[in-house]
Amino acid sequence: MPPDVLVGCCGFSVSRKRYFESLNSVEIQRTFYKLPRESTAEKWRREAPPGFTYTLKAWAALTHSPGSLIWRKSGISCEGCGDLRPTEANFRAWSMVLKIARALEATFVVFQSPPSFSKTDERVRDLGDFFSSIERDGMRLGWEPRHESWWAEREFLTSLMDELDLTHIVDPTVGEPLDSGPVAYFRLHGRWEGRRIVYNHQYSEDELSKVLEAVRRELERRERVYVMFNNGRFMFKDALRFLSMLSSQSK
Repeated sequence: MPPDVLVGCCGFSVSRKRYFESLNSVEIQRTFYKLPRESTAEKWRREAPPGFTYTLKAWAALTHSPGSLIWRKSGISCEGCGDLRPTEANFRAWSMVLKIARALEATFVVFQSPPSFSKTDERVRDLGDFFSSIERDGMRLGWEPRHESWWAEREFLTSLMDELDLTHIVDPTVGEPLDSGPVAYFRLHGRWEGRRIVYNHQYSEDELSKVLEAVRRELERRERVYVMFNNGRFMFKDALRFLSMLSSQSK
């Protein structure tokens, strides 16, 4: 497998032992719902084999609105947090996430906004103030906007991503990254039916071939591509299938 392509899943979908033997990266999901102890993250790092790559999903206290379903289900209590606003509470929350990222020796942090997070002038200002203020400690930060209003003006979204030095996270089956940064980060969620996602979708050979084509395109202009499967119960099997396809093409 090319060393500049990392293939994994959004979460450990099988035993860690089997996972570590099969794939070279994982996106930690637990950090989205509740931050683990630093010692727990350090343990996960020690368990991984040499060269294994961790990425993680940023805490929902940062990205989602207070009172949202994810806040209620996760029992999040963080006054002043949410919506990627440049508040002292959000900055403190980010420092907590950063500690976990450091313990994991993570290379990338995913910020995923909810589908309700539409584009407004205020949110554009907030994004700018937040991402230009936080410490990154050498990690790449990526943002996955999911409301269609952010895509309405592609040139604006491109300039925003580049101005804030963010990787534009996309599902390569529905779009292409608009930033010009050094890495691409793909999250494969399943089959899209309009705005609805069928997560438990097993990708066809043709679909995986199209993902492979997207990876090749990005490697022509970037140093690294992450391919993270998030399609429910099929994600581990599909990651292995894609890895096999990638390896055979690189021989």
